[in-house]
Amino acid sequence: GHADRYTYLPSIGLFLAAVWFTADIAKVRRSQSRLVVATAITTVLLPVLAWTAFVQTSYWRNSRTLWNHALAVTSDNDVAHNNLGYLCAERGELDEAISHFESAAKIRSGKTNPHYDAGSAFVQMNLADALARKDRSDEAMVHYEEAIRLQPYYADAYYNRGNVLFAKGRIDEAIADWEWTLQLQPNDADAHTSLGNAFLRQGSFKDAIAQYEMAVALAPEDTHSRNNLAWTLATSSDDSIRDGAKAVGFAEQAVVLSGVREPQFLRTLGAAYAESGRFTEAIAAARQAAAIANMQGKRGLATSLEKDLVLYRANLPLRAGSLGD
Repeated sequence: GHADRYTYLPSIGLFLAAVWFTADIAKVRRSQSRLVVATAITTVLLPVLAWTAFVQTSYWRNSRTLWNHALAVTSDNDVAHNNLGYLCAERGELDEAISHFESAAKIRSGKTNPHYDAGSAFVQMNLADALARKDRSDEAMVHYEEAIRLQPYYADAYYNRGNVLFAKGRIDEAIADWEWTLQLQPNDADAHTSLGNAFLRQGSFKDAIAQYEMAVALAPEDTHSRNNLAWTLATSSDDSIRDGAKAVGFAEQAVVLSGVREPQFLRTLGAAYAESGRFTEAIAAARQAAAIANMQGKRGLATSLEKDLVLYRANLPLRAGSLGD
């Protein structure tokens, strides 16, 4: 339920802008060096500098323009490639993102000074994330491993690699990565939520709940941890785990925080109501969830909700082994 973490280096842009602006001024000054009279120099320079400032400012209208300009006026600019890759990945333009990240990685591969390792690790992880989103997970794993080799204490690289391992069904390895993430960043709410998901997949309900509760405490506005905790409390096959009242509380929070736009959260709310014996409300929540799911083209979820409704109309609660079952 959580996006991978890309690394963007925005502060470099301030340095580049200062360098470019100074260089532009220097060019203007050299072009005016033949003028002898100081007043003439001032008269000519002021409008030219004003125009230079206007042109330079235009490069700052958006980050994409800025970094494309960086590539146009510099060579082997790994920072510009990395940040353009970041912006493309944010827009879902993954092929272009991969191309930029690969260019950045190639440039940085020629820099053997250990001081470059942190930046190189950033680039390797970004490339891995983009590849993973293109379902090129085997290639992604190679770059995650390189990022971790360069920076053995790079928490986000372990976190993101755990996401890929989990998607591949390699649950024990994903757990190891997320536990290591938490060794490095104990207050990482996303890692607690992900670890809870892994424990839930394994049927370790108490361990899952413990992780979700930590995530909820760490991130008051996080919807996924609340939804997942509510789902577990409402639908667990373990009688000692279920708590309908608590499930309703967390599910309602998730629905409200999400702006009532997530059909999966409404499905969880329906399950929580059903566990509490509030079947009329369970039916209403499931119907609303199904309508939104159909609108969003989530046919599989809509089908699951129709099955939920059959149970609720018979005054029966929902039982599930893992999230979304």
